[in-house]
Amino acid sequence: MTNQVTILQEAPAPVAANTPVDMLQYAISQNAGIETIERLMALQEQVRQREAKAAFDRAISEAKAEIPVIMKTQKVDFTGKSGVRTNYQFEDLGEISKVVDPILSSYGLSYRFRTETEGNKLKVICIVSHSMGYSEENSLAAPYDDSGNKNPIQQIGSTQTYLQRYTLKAALGL
Repeated sequence: MTNQVTILQEAPAPVAANTPVDMLQYAISQNAGIETIERLMALQEQVRQREAKAAFDRAISEAKAEIPVIMKTQKVDFTGKSGVRTNYQFEDLGEISKVVDPILSSYGLSYRFRTETEGNKLKVICIVSHSMGYSEENSLAAPYDDSGNKNPIQQIGSTQTYLQRYTLKAALGL
């Protein structure tokens, strides 16, 4: 008869995920120096920013897949100062917003505009943001729209809404 000896090996302890937060907590518990803690905090911020950008990119992609073609419902038809007739259709900013806002919101996205004056030009900056904190900007600048019979304030307003439409469309890839 043979005696058999069975040796049971203990399974290795599971390795905890070493996220920057885990490492930071461990460093603090071990009374690490301020330089180490600052480096780990910077690493955590880099990871957070990468995750936020990835979430933004995913949300834009998914939202864009749901955004339908936006119809050109507004008409322009006038004869300018030079006697040339202008006649075209365009997408109204209100119509664009009505279509895209609920879709963007469902993916944690929003947008806003900032304006700046550059000499006799208006610059509109469209900022598209995600709920995780990442945002991207795009901008266009143009001289005030003096077509038709607009007064100076109307020229600015016309330029502003025009640039808002086109910066938003560009930011969303429409």
